Amino acid sequence: SCLCGSAPCLLCGCCPSTKNSTISRLLFTFFLFLGTLVSIIMIIPGVEKELHKLPGFCEGSGSVLGVQGQLDCGSFLGHKAVYRMGFSMATFFCLFATLMVCVRSSRDPRAALQNGFWFFKFLVLVGITVGAFYIPDGAFTPVWFYFGVVGSFLFILIQLVLLIDFAHSWSQQWLRRAGEGNAKGWYAALCVVTFLLYAASIAALALLYVYYTKPEGCTEGKVLISINLLLCLAVSVVSILPRVQ
Repeated sequence: SCLCGSAPCLLCGCCPSTKNSTISRLLFTFFLFLGTLVSIIMIIPGVEKELHKLPGFCEGSGSVLGVQGQLDCGSFLGHKAVYRMGFSMATFFCLFATLMVCVRSSRDPRAALQNGFWFFKFLVLVGITVGAFYIPDGAFTPVWFYFGVVGSFLFILIQLVLLIDFAHSWSQQWLRRAGEGNAKGWYAALCVVTFLLYAASIAALALLYVYYTKPEGCTEGKVLISINLLLCLAVSVVSILPRVQ
């Protein structure tokens, strides 16, 4: 269960001791990072143009991705590859989530599947990924697109809640230290960080306008970015109201 041989075990023996569950979290996170990295590579223009050279990628409806011949395959093939990469990652993690139902501790016999066999898990992930690229296009891409829309919305929502909780805890901790001593220093640090974060937000909004809008068009992009800007301003004002405080 220690990867695929004795050498990794010896290397692991040199590392600081830690819980199996912690190592498992780190390795599963690495798998997620690896899948994300591959997805990013898929939409790099140079790589995306090379994908159509793979057998069946840019042929008729019976091809791997079902790309119609009269369309510019290279212009959107990378996004379909990302859909399949996302499908394989979701399938992989759902598989192990199902296998671990009702497992409460590392003493459970099934916990060995969670905390070991990493080499074979990697092979399973690779196998699912390769198989995902041979799914006939048909209704797969539009259906999985809606899964992605709903999933990404929930993901962003959860991330926003976590970020707000983190920022609030950070602010409260520094304010508590300001009350304990050296108030000017902690207040100055809090103001500097607040200014830097707002500056980064303004820069990000400016880049959104530059890269996702055009002076003569892109009305939908302009509206969405502007709504986001107005909501940020509104939340900033509301958050400092005495009643909210």
